[in-house]
Amino acid sequence: MINLISLKFTEQTIKAVVIQTSFWILFIVYELLAVYYHIGSLEGPLIYIVYYAINITLFYACLNLLSYTLEGTRVNYFKGVAAYFALLIFFLIIKAIADHLLGNPQPATNDPYIYIKQFLPRNLTRAVYFTLLAIFYCSAKYVTQYKRKALEAEKRQLIVEKNNAALEAQLSKSRNAYLQQQINPHMLFNALNFVYNSTQKYSDDAAQCIWLLSEIMRFSLEEADQDGKIKLGREVEQIDNLIAINRYRFKEPLHLNLQRAGDFASYKIIPLILLTLTENVFKHGNLTEVNSPAVLKLTVDENGLLTFYSRNLKKSKNEHPRIRKAVGLQNIRLRLDAFYRSGYQLKIDDPGDFYELTLTLQL
Repeated sequence: MINLISLKFTEQTIKAVVIQTSFWILFIVYELLAVYYHIGSLEGPLIYIVYYAINITLFYACLNLLSYTLEGTRVNYFKGVAAYFALLIFFLIIKAIADHLLGNPQPATNDPYIYIKQFLPRNLTRAVYFTLLAIFYCSAKYVTQYKRKALEAEKRQLIVEKNNAALEAQLSKSRNAYLQQQINPHMLFNALNFVYNSTQKYSDDAAQCIWLLSEIMRFSLEEADQDGKIKLGREVEQIDNLIAINRYRFKEPLHLNLQRAGDFASYKIIPLILLTLTENVFKHGNLTEVNSPAVLKLTVDENGLLTFYSRNLKKSKNEHPRIRKAVGLQNIRLRLDAFYRSGYQLKIDDPGDFYELTLTLQL
């Protein structure tokens, strides 16, 4: 749209002038051809120049009036309507003057209002016609601007979400890499191998415990796939190793009801989540009571929904372990948020002497 109030001849404005001038030339040619086809003749060039100049001026005046009314800080339709009627009256007066100077027939002495009677309906029709053109043009402009802004906003949102996802993935990888690189793996496993061989001479149980520990350490230092995940079956294997280690550690028998069901080989998960939750059962739970055994259930259904449930008798109150447990769970939540967003639910119940935890995760 050409702003008649503050016209600035920028490159974009010049382009708009060329496009709209071309449109008006085609529009005038079309109307003149239609008049010539129905009447068979045309008036003099001066008449068409004057009348089209008045009509086109009305079009741009309506366009600027619509923009002023709609783009203001407060939309005031009453003022807009009042201004339009004033503009319409002014337009009809200008057309009446043009009709008087250029019109035909000449005024009769017995009817001085012949131009009003003959030309007012035509002038009013043309005013409404060019007003509707301005309304349609303004509507098309606002619809185009709205769609463009909506697409730009959607594009910006997608870029932000993509950047956030990339940053979260990179942060999770950095955290895992930091944990993995704190100890030199080569040195660690050489030392464990030496301890295993030396201990095996004196105690098979101790040697077996060392071997299980080395398997868990090896797993914790394994590099995940490109998506930051490992095979679920490997994590479940380490749960078995962790349970076996704890059975070696304690002199008293541990009472644990372990239940597993599902196809663990077909799915993947981010590492150390289930292993850490299982470790909390041994670290903070009392598994020595035969009448209150701990419960550990791990299932995967046919839709890939993983459910991890644990229930254990609490140990005696100890503030320090409680703080450490809270930190561990907080780190687990951070990692689950980064990888699974709303695709998981971690629920913790603390009823009386028992502690329950349920993790449901869509793999």
